[in-house]
Amino acid sequence: MNPDNPAGDTPRGDDPAGQTAADPTAAGESAVRPGRRAQGVAAIFLIAAAALLWAASRMTWAQVYAEDGLGAPRIFDVLGADWSPWLLAIALFFLAALAVQFVLHGVWLRVVAALIALGGVAVAVPAISLLSSGDNNLYAAEVIDYPARYEVVAVTTSGGAGLVTLTAAVCAVIGAFMMARSAAGGVKMSSKYASPAARRAELEQRVFAERDARIADAAAAPTEREFWDALDEGVDPTDERP
Repeated sequence: MNPDNPAGDTPRGDDPAGQTAADPTAAGESAVRPGRRAQGVAAIFLIAAAALLWAASRMTWAQVYAEDGLGAPRIFDVLGADWSPWLLAIALFFLAALAVQFVLHGVWLRVVAALIALGGVAVAVPAISLLSSGDNNLYAAEVIDYPARYEVVAVTTSGGAGLVTLTAAVCAVIGAFMMARSAAGGVKMSSKYASPAARRAELEQRVFAERDARIADAAAAPTEREFWDALDEGVDPTDERP
């Protein structure tokens, strides 16, 4: 028996329940951490997708060779923004969704994730068209303005621009998946951002649960002091008979 603690009670400083009560936000913050991680990963992929789309919009997707019969042939560059004007618009949408995901929850967050996935599919379509058609793609001549006297004689395309755009589409789909996963995980605001009434109700619920647990533990296991008092009274504390 410990002479400094004759009753055999557990010191307050070693009580795990007491430590939990001393930090009322620990449980709330640990509950939201997995969802926040998913949102962080989604943010990284969405930023990457937006940056790649911006780069793809400024890259040369094709070159149109045309001549007018009066001089040397001219070369007209077809940029990504010419081939698909939606690249920059979808990139801006990804950045907007990146900010919105930290505000919306549940069903609405899933809706945003679905729209992001659709945006990823949308930007993949022109990239696939570029890669599958190869050179002599007449669509390149249709999306640029050149003098009417010129006649297109050849078209060359750049596969690198298509690969960059496809990478952006993949990043967008992965970001959408992680965003939907964070919504399915029941992400909620941390206790330190909750209203005072919500924090008070959460704290009261935790304190009462810890108190009931301590009472149950005390009733289930007699203390060392009670053990010696029973021996002094001539009662065998190990006798389980009623």
